[in-house]
Amino acid sequence: MKIFFILALFFIMSQASAFKVNLTPEEIERLKKGEELERVEELKGEVFPRVTLINVIPHSPKANMDVFLDFENHKKFIPGLVKSKIVKKNGNATDVAFEMDLPAPISNSEYTTRNFVENSGNNYYLTWELVKSKQVKRTNGMVIFEEFEGKTLFTYVSHITPDSSFSWAVKSRVLPDVKKNIDAVMKHLNKTAL
Repeated sequence: MKIFFILALFFIMSQASAFKVNLTPEEIERLKKGEELERVEELKGEVFPRVTLINVIPHSPKANMDVFLDFENHKKFIPGLVKSKIVKKNGNATDVAFEMDLPAPISNSEYTTRNFVENSGNNYYLTWELVKSKQVKRTNGMVIFEEFEGKTLFTYVSHITPDSSFSWAVKSRVLPDVKKNIDAVMKHLNKTAL
């Protein structure tokens, strides 16, 4: 058990440093004006890019993380998500099974992720990795809630490696779909977090 905790902590810290987004003074000004920052990184040997979206949202980082961690509620506000069920908990790791409704003739995407939560002072980090899926080889990412002028700097990072030779055909949908889902998450956090 202690070894698992140490390995999980090492994974979280390595992910935090790998995904930590450094902001330029110009980007900070854009965020203060209410703009969303987006970064799309093409990765060598990968079909889909890594997508990073950064926003400023109301409420404290802890309040936002508390709402976000209600995984079983995600299906109620994320477009196309028909299942979000916790299947296992072990310390700060939570396995969640998801099912995403996809347009015909593609079958629904079912996958389980292992989600690790950590906090550093008033900042909260959630990283995830794929446990199992029939349609995805790999998925990893991070959600960061950090203090930002009495509000929360919300950073969402996602990268998916699909398990299909036809995935190039939907590559153009990656950024719009992630943005649509994050818009739904932000609306939910805005009205639910206290």
